Amino acid sequence: MKTPSRFISGLDIQKNYLSVAQYSPVENAVLLLAIQPLMSDENRIVPWERASDDLKELKSRFKFYSADIICSVPSEYAIVKYIGVEKQETDIEDFIEWELSQQLIGPLEDYFYDYQESSFRGADGLREYLAVAYRNEIVTGYSSMLKAVKLNPLVVDLDVFALINVFEANYSEFIGKPTVLVHGEGEKTKLVFTHDGHYLDSDYFEYGYGTFDPQMYAERIYSEISRFCALNGCSEKSVATFLTGSLFSQMEYVDSMKGLIVGSEILHPFRKVGCRVGVDDEKLMSYLPQLSIAVGLALRGND
Repeated sequence: MKTPSRFISGLDIQKNYLSVAQYSPVENAVLLLAIQPLMSDENRIVPWERASDDLKELKSRFKFYSADIICSVPSEYAIVKYIGVEKQETDIEDFIEWELSQQLIGPLEDYFYDYQESSFRGADGLREYLAVAYRNEIVTGYSSMLKAVKLNPLVVDLDVFALINVFEANYSEFIGKPTVLVHGEGEKTKLVFTHDGHYLDSDYFEYGYGTFDPQMYAERIYSEISRFCALNGCSEKSVATFLTGSLFSQMEYVDSMKGLIVGSEILHPFRKVGCRVGVDDEKLMSYLPQLSIAVGLALRGND
């Protein structure tokens, strides 16, 4: 197979596994995939501490066409805030820094932050910006781990933004519809609410492994969706729901969600994005829930 002239990898690290998707913007296709279980170590809290040795092993046997990589950090540790700025304000950055500093524990210098203008919810007379802040030590620790195995972290993004990326790339006909993306893992579930290509809200909840039976879990998700709808002025019946994460490799959880939340379905990261990895369809389908974040990160290569 001819090596693409440009190739971007997306790396997602969960508590129990890591996944890598290597994407060619030229071919609009993922050409290589890997999922690797992580060795359990309860004394290691941050993702790269758990994954460092496993990533070294993976890199020794997995061909990275390019060292360029886009990785995610957990959204639950970020400050994500919409900030309205009066149109006559001349020092946008200074205003956003001041607003962010009111939300942070410690000085702004302890954080990486970024912002971009959004046209979705701006009120009359205001320009609206979506701002994100993350602790320096987490971002630098992650980047250092990647550089130690000779990978080049181009971007460190939030995992929920990666979910929006992969959703938009595969479900363009749903973009104008309020949508909740549910990422379920063994001990934590994250939800992100999106509409018209914009991030609206996100949240997460934790639980002990195996403490939620499928029906209880579906009921909890339904209540979270109802809360999102109440805060954002929409009806549960108008919301599309897509499921991803390793929890939804268990069909009993998928079936319970479909039974309670009509129209909910597995998020398919290769519905429109090509996948040319030489894996039979049945095997690939069994791994789909564990690949969405990695694919969404790799798609940043199109930005």
